[in-house]
Amino acid sequence: MAWTTDDEIAWNRTNPFRQHLGVHVEWVADDGRSEVSLPVTDNLLQAYGMVHGGIYCVLIDTVLGTGVRSVFQYDAGPITVDLNVSFLRPTGLGRIYARSEIIKAGRKVVVGTADVVDADNRKLATGRGSFLLREGGTGGD
Repeated sequence: MAWTTDDEIAWNRTNPFRQHLGVHVEWVADDGRSEVSLPVTDNLLQAYGMVHGGIYCVLIDTVLGTGVRSVFQYDAGPITVDLNVSFLRPTGLGRIYARSEIIKAGRKVVVGTADVVDADNRKLATGRGSFLLREGGTGGD
């Protein structure tokens, strides 16, 4: 049975941190691709009026976790073990989007990439993350 957009939306409702930030699940595919979005409000801006870089990191980490669940078709309990983010351009208020792609789904470790874009699809940040599965994964090494 596939991990669907509805499954991720239900899971999202149980995550206090995601709820606090206002993360919205846009869509989930069964191959590790997914998209989440976040409305940028004043409290997510740093002193220069731009989105704080940590928000890009949070979105990349968040959407990659969504991608892991979609690949394994259940919540394998992914734990981030490595996250590398490059900041490409600043943005301010509005809605930003993060999109994932899983590039390696092993039995214990999953690696993915993600981009953060604005409403005009301009790339704001890009990243790569590795995740340790807490539950038994079904991928191959």
